[in-house]
Amino acid sequence: MTLPSDAAFARSFSDALGIACTEARVRRFPDGELEVQWHPGAMPHTAVVVASLAATQTDSLHDRLMQLVFGIHQLKTAGVERCIGVVPYLGYARSDTKTAPTDMVGLQIVMRHLHYAGMDALLTVDVHTPAALHNAFTGSAWSVNAVPPMAKALYAHLPAQVPLSVCAPDVGAWKRARAWAGALSTPARGAVELAMVHKQRIRPDAVTHDAFTGDVEGRTVVVVDDMISTGGTMAQAVRTCYEHGAHAVWAAATHGLLVDPAPVRLAEVGVKGVLIADTIPDDRTVNTPLAERLHVVDVAPTCAEELSAVLPTGEL
Repeated sequence: MTLPSDAAFARSFSDALGIACTEARVRRFPDGELEVQWHPGAMPHTAVVVASLAATQTDSLHDRLMQLVFGIHQLKTAGVERCIGVVPYLGYARSDTKTAPTDMVGLQIVMRHLHYAGMDALLTVDVHTPAALHNAFTGSAWSVNAVPPMAKALYAHLPAQVPLSVCAPDVGAWKRARAWAGALSTPARGAVELAMVHKQRIRPDAVTHDAFTGDVEGRTVVVVDDMISTGGTMAQAVRTCYEHGAHAVWAAATHGLLVDPAPVRLAEVGVKGVLIADTIPDDRTVNTPLAERLHVVDVAPTCAEELSAVLPTGEL
């Protein structure tokens, strides 16, 4: 079962599982209120609802959250015993800790909404902090690792004769960079070198870059992160790699939010290509200079495989 904007991901997911896919009908009233309706008929024992909590061209993030809350509640009211949410991108996942007593922890609030609506289990993709998700959600929660399928897809675009480096755009992405380096290393290519840009955030929307470590001269470089939002961090890392002699630089991130002006920023610094997963419903690069350099990887089959592995036999 899926919200309308997530139909493409849901079809790929349901095909991999071999189960039917039903699309909800979302009605918006003139005053802004929403109504979610499922196709009438017999309800399954277990329902899997696909909905990415990211803004689309027609709905805000908060519209999407309420659609998911209403949709889950409707299913439970209609007799579904167990409801599993497949949320490829989990909005507010970055708001997972307090730095001051009055800070809001958005992840906890979102998880409480979904739990009270009736969501029993949650599967997402490359969540910001897995431990915070497990602490915030009352039911079972799983975060799918998108690096293996994305690295496999990227490998086909990388020239075998040029040495390869993976670069973390900041200290927080170092662990991810190591995972990407391991996934891209092969007997034919050999070990992948690691590099890192050291940055200091001076405002929520601005960073300064202080130092660079690693060898990228003459190499193809892949700058990796969990998401690209406004593109400032990624664009600066791409620029830094070129300044240190990189042959070509790719950007790879699971969640391509690509909020304006990210497409222009990345195109202007000369990124060779941008690889993202299909966790965000819309293509944010249409009619931008980045459109022809964007490559989207279908991770729905990987999510389906993970869900099948963790559920009891015969539950779906």
